[in-house]
Amino acid sequence: MDRVTKTLAEYAQSIDFSRVPPETRHEVKRRIIDSLAVAFAAYTAEPVAIARRAASKFPTAKGARIVGTRYQVTPDWATFVNGLMIRYHDFNDTYLSKEPLHPSDLIGAALAVGDYVGARGTDLITAIAIGYEASVTFCDGGTLRKRGWDHVNFLGIGSALAAAKLLGLDTTKTQHALAIYAVPHAAMRQTRVGELSMWKGAAAANSSRNAVFAALLAQEGFTGPYKPFEGEMAFFKQLLQGDFDFSVLKPLEEGRPPRRILDTYIKPYPVEYHAQTAVEAALRLRERVRLEEIEKIRIDTYEAAYTIIGPKDPEKWDPHTRETADHSLMWVTAAALVWGPIKIEHYKDIRNPAVLSLMKKMEVNLDPELDKLYPQAFPTVITVYTRGGAKYTERVDYAKGHPKNPMTDAELEEKFNTLTRDVLPEDARKRILQMLWRLENYDISDLVEALAV
Repeated sequence: MDRVTKTLAEYAQSIDFSRVPPETRHEVKRRIIDSLAVAFAAYTAEPVAIARRAASKFPTAKGARIVGTRYQVTPDWATFVNGLMIRYHDFNDTYLSKEPLHPSDLIGAALAVGDYVGARGTDLITAIAIGYEASVTFCDGGTLRKRGWDHVNFLGIGSALAAAKLLGLDTTKTQHALAIYAVPHAAMRQTRVGELSMWKGAAAANSSRNAVFAALLAQEGFTGPYKPFEGEMAFFKQLLQGDFDFSVLKPLEEGRPPRRILDTYIKPYPVEYHAQTAVEAALRLRERVRLEEIEKIRIDTYEAAYTIIGPKDPEKWDPHTRETADHSLMWVTAAALVWGPIKIEHYKDIRNPAVLSLMKKMEVNLDPELDKLYPQAFPTVITVYTRGGAKYTERVDYAKGHPKNPMTDAELEEKFNTLTRDVLPEDARKRILQMLWRLENYDISDLVEALAV
């Protein structure tokens, strides 16, 4: 294999539950709670219903259950549906660096494989911590999006390691799982350009599905391509054009305890993360100015936000799908000014005349000074000009849920209860939360059974 593949596999082998710091264990539990909250919020969503229906056609006596059901299917199918549920509303956690990522997308894979093998809660916590460590680290090393590739290519590396850990693969088989994942499954950024489709919420789920499939093959002795990361036509050369900072891998090479999950952010609003600070700035302005007084709105932001959710794509100015709306800085800002804190149900009214009218009063600017602060901060400045000549400005650098503006456990439980209320009865919600906070004491099969609607 190559140095990177060997480093990743040896790192996964070196970490057991005793080497996972207490603060990391707690944060893993918080991320599972958050992921299940947003998953159940998507339980009845059309793409999820389609995927669940497709998966249910392939039952198996020895498999994994789809979250929220007792359907037992192959682990890769369960991974796909679980991941789609977690990702669909764009409401799960985020990490932003040279490359953005939703690292909790790998939790769908961990739950599926953990259920398949009958893992303990300690095993699940360890596998998720390892997966985060790898995926987040790769985001610091290089950018995929600027070269036309999707961030989920980094996610699958973490998913492959989490799956390999839960399956009990040795170092050699883990390397082959990484190779089988990395070389054949390059995902293109076209998923997130222009008018967005159901696949926007499925790309990460598919990456994790591919990773689980690769680990299952490797478990049986199937071998993968040689030098999958550093070869002449491999991952770094093709997807990163040779531009990767190998120094970010030093903590993995040294086998340091997993802590990178502590650097990631929980979302308070169901919008693309670059718009979180825009929502909070808009909410402050909403308290200061009436909609009918607004003559012009100026949004100043940084390059990543400007490029990913800003004015470049005409569709972002005139969204027709919820996937496009939650990736439109203009729509999200207008919606927050009109309705207040954005909720999932607001996407049922994407074509609201008041929101679309307000968008026509906007201009969006890339501010080089704000861009210098990214990714250490995510500054959005919104200025509202009124017909009477007044000017109101609000700036937010860190949204609620960022490590510098953390969400408390109580606030996280409130998010869980709010998003699962329509699907899970109160006694089930209480029991699930109790199990998750004490996950070390349970088997994954107990948790998955408790989640069945």
